[in-house]
Amino acid sequence: MKIAPLPVRPVNKSQPASPQKCPATDPNHPAAPTDALTTCDIGRTTLYMLGPETMQLGLIHVDPPKSLTAGFYGVTLILDPSSAAAWASYTGAHLQDHVAFVRDDLVIEAPIIEEQVTSGRIALTTQTAEGAARLAQLAGRPT
Repeated sequence: MKIAPLPVRPVNKSQPASPQKCPATDPNHPAAPTDALTTCDIGRTTLYMLGPETMQLGLIHVDPPKSLTAGFYGVTLILDPSSAAAWASYTGAHLQDHVAFVRDDLVIEAPIIEEQVTSGRIALTTQTAEGAARLAQLAGRPT
């Protein structure tokens, strides 16, 4: 099974939001990769203004969620070799930048790049088992 590529977009601005303030998304007509995108996260608690896609990450595996410490769950995305190289280069050049991983025009996770990632793995953390399961399911969705 091939996993759908995971789009990465720069976060230009983010702010707390309520579900009714989130724009509707249409999975059948997603935003073009070259267009800016205003959308919410999957929990509909934050509104994001995103720039055009900077890359699409090829995933070869999404590890099932695992409990990390009290109240935190982790999901690890394993990148294919070309995406691992591209991500290492991007994270090295964009320290402290805010980026968003997008699926169906919704932000599934929006980390700040704290260090260059050369492992070919992206570790995402959530505060609930349900959130981690949804994250793993969305990130690992087949093409």
